[in-house]
Amino acid sequence: MSLVLVIAIAAHVPSANIALAQNSSGAASEYDLKLARIYSTARFITWPDDSTNSVAPFVIGVVDPDPFKGGLKKLEQRKLKNRPIRIVMLNTEQDYQACHLLFIPADAKPAVVKEIMKRTADQPVLVWRDEADPKGSTGVACSFVRQESDLLIEADPVELKRRNLAPDGQLMSLKLVRMVKPGK
Repeated sequence: MSLVLVIAIAAHVPSANIALAQNSSGAASEYDLKLARIYSTARFITWPDDSTNSVAPFVIGVVDPDPFKGGLKKLEQRKLKNRPIRIVMLNTEQDYQACHLLFIPADAKPAVVKEIMKRTADQPVLVWRDEADPKGSTGVACSFVRQESDLLIEADPVELKRRNLAPDGQLMSLKLVRMVKPGK
């Protein structure tokens, strides 16, 4: 039986990410918070090609439909691992191009998701789902889950390792990580 990491990120977003998590009215929507948490978590993941000296962009793919409502534009103005961020919208599986991080919203077309997941199967891509996958591990490394009023990040260490992605020691030292059995 494998274990799954649950990264419990506090209800407030770290101060460095407050601007990212606020919408135009100054309030943070659920998707504003999710985007900030994706960004924060990605800072603590090591990719095989990680190079802080690289000028190549850190590519984030988002499967259509885009739930972030303008938040991706804010994200593109930032850097991740000292690299510019480039967002790629994926309306069909033909739109897929190599990326570091892939976000799959709850409303994504299953056929498109299936084909894109095939293309990323053996790649070092941090695959996120909008919600926990009820069928278990299907190539997804991270997903959001609700526990009471908290928005948690569920991460599969087996999938991270299989994709050659490593959580940084800083992530583990934040005391935001606990082990739980899958499906709990």
